Amino acid sequence: MELNTPEEIRKEVTPSRKELTNKVVFEPIASEGKMVYTPTSIVSKKEQFRGVWITTVRNNDFPSISVYENGFNVEQFKQEFLAILKRCKELKLNAIFFQVRPEGDAFYESGVNPWSVYLTGEQGVKPNWGEFDPLAWMINATHHVGIEFHAWFNPFRLTPTGPSDSTKESLLRTLSDTHYARRHPDWVYYFNRQIYLNPGIPAVREFIVQTVMEVTEKYEIDAVHFDDFFYPYSYQVEENGVIKVISFADESPDYQTYETYHLPHQTIFQWRESNINEVIRTLSEAISEYNRLAKKSVAFGISPFGIWASAEETGGIGSQTSPNQLSSLSEFVNSKLWIDEQWIDYIVPQNYWSFIDPLSTFADVSDWWNKIVINSKTQLYMGIGLYLYNEDAQNPAWQNKEEIVNQIRYLSHLDHVDGYAFFTYHNLLISHHHLPGQEVLNQAIVSLENEVLTNYALIPSRPWLQQGETFPVSQLKVTPCDEGCVLVQFEDMPENYSEYYVIYRAPKSSQRDVIDFNDAASILDVVGKNKKSLIQHYTDSSANPNQTYTYAVSALSQAQVESDPVSVVYVP
Repeated sequence: MELNTPEEIRKEVTPSRKELTNKVVFEPIASEGKMVYTPTSIVSKKEQFRGVWITTVRNNDFPSISVYENGFNVEQFKQEFLAILKRCKELKLNAIFFQVRPEGDAFYESGVNPWSVYLTGEQGVKPNWGEFDPLAWMINATHHVGIEFHAWFNPFRLTPTGPSDSTKESLLRTLSDTHYARRHPDWVYYFNRQIYLNPGIPAVREFIVQTVMEVTEKYEIDAVHFDDFFYPYSYQVEENGVIKVISFADESPDYQTYETYHLPHQTIFQWRESNINEVIRTLSEAISEYNRLAKKSVAFGISPFGIWASAEETGGIGSQTSPNQLSSLSEFVNSKLWIDEQWIDYIVPQNYWSFIDPLSTFADVSDWWNKIVINSKTQLYMGIGLYLYNEDAQNPAWQNKEEIVNQIRYLSHLDHVDGYAFFTYHNLLISHHHLPGQEVLNQAIVSLENEVLTNYALIPSRPWLQQGETFPVSQLKVTPCDEGCVLVQFEDMPENYSEYYVIYRAPKSSQRDVIDFNDAASILDVVGKNKKSLIQHYTDSSANPNQTYTYAVSALSQAQVESDPVSVVYVP
């Protein structure tokens, strides 16, 4: 079905809610040498982050190559993105991480980064699309259907993996003439057939902050998001039939930079970690200052590698995982410090392990992070590796369609886990292509839809980001539509500190106080604010216009702080 506007997504996706009446009963499941207990059913939470990564690198999720292979097709671009939003609404997700800067290039018109090859087909070249601003359009469409837009940046990676005979110089030549790396080739290093910006150069760190703040100040994003690519991961080579692991520390392509910039008595390991910490701290301060001056509530979040360090490596501080397992701390990424220092508003550890992984289990990793965020402002959302049904299809864990559902069940009884996010978007689509593991993945998706993603949920509030007061809406009225639906209308002043509205509905009652505003099942939908209009409207296509309902509407700020709801009874 073709979708022409975000408004059609609201009409096309009929809100549905399922009452889960089962008592919360725990059952044991095996988790590598021990038993852990998960609820047999999930009680829907009113506040729960539910996100998905939308990858643009290599056109993995969006857009398809056909959008630009014969000249850029603006309408196809729009239709593909609206189809993504439609699927996210069907699954009752409430946030997307959209990759706006995949490899030092941009899905937006930038003064410092070239147009992305994954958007236009040729890096640095803007198609003849007139005044169309793809990022502004995508953000507006996302907000219209009540979903947060997190702008996902890859700060240092510049190219895909090159051929076996690639060099730094050959990879630099694949970049556009205006690319930052072409202008500053000495600030780039080569490792494992890729090139990266060098975080040890102070000017590079300043450039990364400039890149992010350009988007933050120009576009109505809800959050800045980094993933786990800081210094590159190790790689394997085969020598005389023996597999050898080559780490970044083994090659140290940044050693000369270390010699130039390190502090006295600072090891190269400490120096590298400090380079990344400096980027995170500086960017955190820049976003906070922007929020204060512009009266915005832009969040800052990161999805690091799922294991900070093992307990054995850190004197009991780390997780109960194997010291033989890769850790972010060993890759110069001190994600725990970012929480301790309150530099980030949320963290999404990439917990891409099963319950039966021999080195690190999903349960052990989750338990550690759940403990680490106690007494912190940082919200914890768990990264869920849905892609493993395809990429690790021979693993017995990923031949179990209930693995992902069990993971979310397990998370539901951890007090400090505020939600989860799926990697990656295309793995949320039921497909009949004969890919490894696809049949089991299809079954897992159905289980998610029927057992987990059953009601809408609000994103957990971030009150420390709130810059003003969110007032209730007014003049709420509900009337029948000519098309056999119900129209909900209300007023909200443009200057109100509001970005979204929560639509509540309770059936078969003439009493205004019957809606349980703490119950996720009461949420009919979440929609965006039309900032150009005093009067807001919502079409309830799932209502029976001949039935009595109680409706209520509340306003939500960009910080997801909810106003008091306003109620009205609809009597046909």
